[in-house]
This record gives sequence, C-alpha cells and structure tokens, in this order.
Amino acid sequence: MITFSDTSAQEPITITVRSLRAQHDGAEILVGVVLESGEHREQRNLLLTTEQYCELRPTRGEIDESLFERLEAASDLCRAIRCGENLLSYGANSVQMLTQKIVRHGFRRDVALAAAEKLCEVGLIDENEDMRREVEKCLRKLWGAKRIQAHLWSRGFDAGVMASLDSLLADVDFVANCAALIRKHYVALPQDAAEERRMVSSLGRYGYTLTQIRQAMRRISENLDGSDNP
Repeated sequence: MITFSDTSAQEPITITVRSLRAQHDGAEILVGVVLESGEHREQRNLLLTTEQYCELRPTRGEIDESLFERLEAASDLCRAIRCGENLLSYGANSVQMLTQKIVRHGFRRDVALAAAEKLCEVGLIDENEDMRREVEKCLRKLWGAKRIQAHLWSRGFDAGVMASLDSLLADVDFVANCAALIRKHYVALPQDAAEERRMVSSLGRYGYTLTQIRQAMRRISENLDGSDNP
C-alpha cells in the first residue's frame, strides 16, 4: 500500500512519472515520480539499473500502483547493489558477510541478500578464491587448523565452499608452524611447569591440538624444527 510521508492524506493517489534521466554514463536511470492526493504532493526519485529499466519499461505519464511498487522494489535492490559494490571496494566478502554489511546500511535483509547474490552472479564475489586468500593470511599468522576453520565460519563462507578447506590444508606442516610460533613468542621452551601450561593453553587458542603442541616442543628440544638456535 502506498503512503505519504504525511499520513493525513486520505484521497485516492495519482502516480505520475515526470522524468527519466540517465546516470553514470547510462549505467543507471533515475526515475522521477510524483505522488498526488488532493492537496498532498510528494516527489520520489527511484534509481534503476539499465537491466531493471529495460524489464519494467516505465514511461512518462500516469502509472498504476502495481507498477510503482515494482519500481520501488527495483530501486531498493539497485541501491543495495551499489552499496554492496562500494563495500567490496574495501575488501573481499562472502555472500553472507556482505549481506550483513548491507543490512547495517539500512536495507531489509531480503533486499541485501538479493543484492549480494546478484554481485556473486556477475563475478564480483568469488568465495572459493576469497577463502584461499583468507587461508593464506591465516597461515602467515601461524594459526592452527581449528582457528582457521573458526575464522572462516565467522566470515560467513558457504558450507559448500568450506568443504574444500581440508584439501587446502592437506600439505601444511602444522607441527612446524607450531614450533615456529613457539620460537617467535617464547624463543626457547619454558623450564617452569606453570609457564609451560600457560604456553600450551595459548597455543591451543591459536588452533593447535595438544598432540601438535607436544610434537612441536619435541622438535624444538631435539633441534629438529630446522632452527639454528640451540
């Protein structure tokens, strides 16, 4: 149902397309619509992609309520898509993460999701490649597999994409990475039992299993981790 900003309008509403203006070198069409009811008059500017414009074909003159509602819905989607494009310019996002960010910019969730899926369709979101790059970042931070997995889930990667994580991590020597992390933060193995427990707990938060931690400690103690340090 169409309503005015001033909800006191009671008479039937006349809807008229007054202008059609190309925007951004023809990539978008700005449709100027006037709603009138008695003495009430309201201007609304609806932004459409050229694809939406070709589908809906609005022309100057009076239109019915059904077409106006379709134009409004299309405009919401167009603006959400542009919002998503802007967000992607700052860095990669999964469909789920981008949807959440678009919602935070004031769009309904269904509109935000449709916009994110549209951007995925046109190739602006590639979750497989984005996940591979995210895994590489995590490995450079010397994170263990469990923390990497939790991080990827928090980034909203699709379950189908996440299914390839095991193969991405198959050749990673996590014991060597754990040993490198110990060298980085502790230089040498703690001699105090309480300090060792704190170290093991910290390494667990990095995503390493107790088995990996013990193996890494053994490598260091036997100088088998490739380090020149005693």
